[in-house]
Amino acid sequence: MYVKSLKLTNFRNYRSLSLELNATINIFVGNNAQGKTNLLESIFLLAMGKSFRAVKEKELILAQQEICIVSGIIQKQATMSLQVSLSTSSQKKILVNKKETSPSDFIGNLNVVLFTPDDLQLIKGSPSERRRFLDSEISQVNPTYRKLYSRYQKILFQRNQALKNFNHKRKNDRDTTDLLAVWDEQLVDVGSKIILKRSEMVYKLNLLARLIHRKITGNLEELSLVYVPFFINDFSEAQEFNKNNWNLDGVKAIFYEKLKSEREAELIRGYSLVGPQRDDLIFLINGVNARRFGSQGQQRTAVLACRLAELEYMKSETGSFPVVLLDDVMSELDIHRRSFLIEVLSNKFQTVITTTDVNDIDSELLRKGTLFEIEAGQVRIK
Repeated sequence: MYVKSLKLTNFRNYRSLSLELNATINIFVGNNAQGKTNLLESIFLLAMGKSFRAVKEKELILAQQEICIVSGIIQKQATMSLQVSLSTSSQKKILVNKKETSPSDFIGNLNVVLFTPDDLQLIKGSPSERRRFLDSEISQVNPTYRKLYSRYQKILFQRNQALKNFNHKRKNDRDTTDLLAVWDEQLVDVGSKIILKRSEMVYKLNLLARLIHRKITGNLEELSLVYVPFFINDFSEAQEFNKNNWNLDGVKAIFYEKLKSEREAELIRGYSLVGPQRDDLIFLINGVNARRFGSQGQQRTAVLACRLAELEYMKSETGSFPVVLLDDVMSELDIHRRSFLIEVLSNKFQTVITTTDVNDIDSELLRKGTLFEIEAGQVRIK
């Protein structure tokens, strides 16, 4: 899988750009604020249907313009075209082979793994960052999960509305009680399936990340990824959950118990306190929580191992390696980790790299790839 060509119209600082990409290594060099990250963002947009950094999608439209279009030709088993159109006055349109489609059917046609200097937030950030990571990776390779997740968000919204509208002045708000029973059943059914899908993904990713981490650290450190469902309170319980082969009925039973125990608190607060929207993912190095006790070097190594494991995970799930997007990360890595990353990337993947200094790029990558120069939204082969 690779991006053959990219076309941008009124996207960020690109008024008009048509670009042919190398099937292996593409290196974009330029000063800050010239549009390097914008290029990676456009490829990410074609994969996920959304930006990895914009708060509002209208931010992607070039100033003083009403519409922007990002399109690309993707080579898989066959060639396909992908397009995302954004407007200041109408809904986003996403197209596959020029036919409009839904977000859930759009995602998965192009798979990407993104490396950025902010990747440390995967360990240091909030649980929502880690849930977003899980959902993004599973959604790219699993259409069933995409639909489950979308459905769960709708159920959660409706249930929260019912909790918010609960009338505390009435001793028996029968309407809300009956409505909650309906939403509870759906929340448990769909939420439990999400939990099992996440657990399955983390189990596979953990095996891959652990092996990669051993190679990077010379077998001196052991990385473990531990999935923590909302109903688990400590690491030992979480590790047991990850070891056990939980079934759907077992998770549903615990889910119902938690709903029952938290019902009064939910009615008081007016929103749901239980469900996979409160899950977490823990990184352990030699059995110790890397978020609390790991050095920054250890955290970077753990994240690098996890990102590289994503590549193998996607290959195992889809049969194709994803496109790798590296946003100015070479300067963030020491020589050892940079060499390891270069060795991994040299042969298997289409890789798109941005940098402010071409000296940060290994000569082997420069020899194999195509070097582009970016200045003020203009791109040329160097």
